[in-house]
Amino acid sequence: MSKSITFKKLAMYSLTTATMVAASQGAFAHTRLQSPTILEGTRVYNNVVIGHGCHNPATNSNSASLMGMSVVFPDATATVTSKPTGSAASVAGTAAGLVTDWIAGAGEGYNKKVYSKAVYSAEGQRFNSSGNAVGFWTGGGSLPGVNYPGLIPFRTDAITIKPESCAKTVTFVVSIANVCAMSNISGFNDETAHLWTPAVGSNYDGVGLDGYNSPATLKVVRNTTGTAATLTTAAVAANPLPAACGAGLDITVTPTAEQLNRDMPVMDGNGAQLWPKP
Repeated sequence: MSKSITFKKLAMYSLTTATMVAASQGAFAHTRLQSPTILEGTRVYNNVVIGHGCHNPATNSNSASLMGMSVVFPDATATVTSKPTGSAASVAGTAAGLVTDWIAGAGEGYNKKVYSKAVYSAEGQRFNSSGNAVGFWTGGGSLPGVNYPGLIPFRTDAITIKPESCAKTVTFVVSIANVCAMSNISGFNDETAHLWTPAVGSNYDGVGLDGYNSPATLKVVRNTTGTAATLTTAAVAANPLPAACGAGLDITVTPTAEQLNRDMPVMDGNGAQLWPKP
C-alpha cells in the first residue's frame, strides 16, 4: 500500500471521527439522559450526561467548571397529561388523572443512584415520606466545563404500563440542576447554576437561564410485542394495547412545584440544607 493511499485513508478517518465527535457533542450540548427512551418491564443502567459547564464571563463561554448536581424524578403527586399518540409537539395535553392510572405499582421510586466517584466524591439518594426514591444528588470535586462530558450513573427498575390502560408511552419529566457556585435562590444565574427543569412555578424554574423549561425526559415505551431474554434483561411478556384504544395515548408525568421545592435542595447528613444556601 502506498504512503499516499495510507495518508488519504488517515485523513478521511480523521475527518469522519471529527464529524462524529462534533455530532456527539451537539447531541449532548444540554444536560440529558444518555438513554432517553427505554422499554417497559426492563431494568436499565443509564447516565445523566452533562454537556457543558456554566457561563464564564472571562471567556464569554460555558467553560466554568461544575461542582455538583441535583436530580429529581416525579413522584405520585405529579401532574399527568395525555394526548393521542403521534400528536404534534404543539398539541397541548389534557389532564389524565394519576400516575397510578397508567403505571403499575406506586408510580414512583424507580430510580436508583449507582455508586460512583468517577466525577464527584460524594452522593446521596433522596427518599420521600413513603420511602420511595425520588431523586439523588452528587457533588464534591470539579468537572471541567468544556471538552469533558460528565456521566452520572443511575438505574431505573422495571416500569410496567398498566395492561388495561391506553398508554402507548409514558414520559417522565426529569428535573436537573447543574451547580457551578454556591448561592441562594436569589443568586441563581448562568454563572452559578443551570436549571434543566420544567417551568411549573417552583423556586427552580430558572427563568431566563440556560436550561429554562427544557428538562430531561425518560420515555417508557409499551412493549406491545414482547421481547426475548438477553444477557442483561429477562424475557418480558407482550403488553398489547386494548383494541378499543386505537393508536393509543402518550402520557406525560411532570413533577409539581411543591415537589421540586421539597426535593431539589441538597441536604447534609444532619438535615441541614447545603444547596441552595438558605
